[in-house]
Amino acid sequence: MNITITGNLGSGKSSVAKILKERGYEIFSTGQIFRQIAMDRGLSVEEFNKQVNEAASKGDRSIDKMIDDTTTKIGEEKDMIVFDSRLAWHFAPKSFKVFVITDIDEASRRVYNDSVRANSESYATQAECRKALINRQRLETVRYKDIYGIDYYDMSNYDLVIESTSASPAEIADEILKRMEEYKNGAFERLMELNPTSIKNNAGANPEEGGGVTVNENNGRWTLNTGSELLEKAINGKEKFIPVKVASSEQSTEEGFMNFRHLTISENA
Repeated sequence: MNITITGNLGSGKSSVAKILKERGYEIFSTGQIFRQIAMDRGLSVEEFNKQVNEAASKGDRSIDKMIDDTTTKIGEEKDMIVFDSRLAWHFAPKSFKVFVITDIDEASRRVYNDSVRANSESYATQAECRKALINRQRLETVRYKDIYGIDYYDMSNYDLVIESTSASPAEIADEILKRMEEYKNGAFERLMELNPTSIKNNAGANPEEGGGVTVNENNGRWTLNTGSELLEKAINGKEKFIPVKVASSEQSTEEGFMNFRHLTISENA
């Protein structure tokens, strides 16, 4: 079975894909193709994004079509592929669909440090990197909605939403494979897993455990709603992931980096 893996910018999905390669999968990365085209044209990824947006607004979808057609063909003809791609879940629907999340501060730290080492994108400061990531996501989100009529930040598109803020690529890869086996065996429902240390416990949280752990989200920050005893047990046991349901989700328009408005308690199994 193939795996399609996407995530917010700086989530570490490419590192997870590399670990899955060590587990026997072949990587297909549309991001590498996109970055290579940008570099060949002497542009940053952000600059190339703008050009692609402008071209698409005039009806020129040649870059997107080349990537889309290749993804569809591989998804239909091959097995044991991990697609490291924003939209592979859409073009390779017979796959285990994963979205990797991390908060904006950790994402910008990772991308900034990569840019300092060897990446094609270069930033003078982490704050500049943070701003560029937010802007890049806005550009991509607009382009995907205009071209395909889809929102890749709609969490209902994915089988597994998993957090990488406080987990290593190897730990995430192992969890993906574990959950995929459950999926293949018919013992899996759509799931979101957070790092327990990312959830702020508060005195007003309900300790009721019958419904498991539920959280409230505000601009990518998580606050416990119910399940304080389960959360405490996970933290004390140094667990890397805890299944959660989202009770409420809010997002300010000024940031717009992470959007969980579609991942509500009624939709998330």
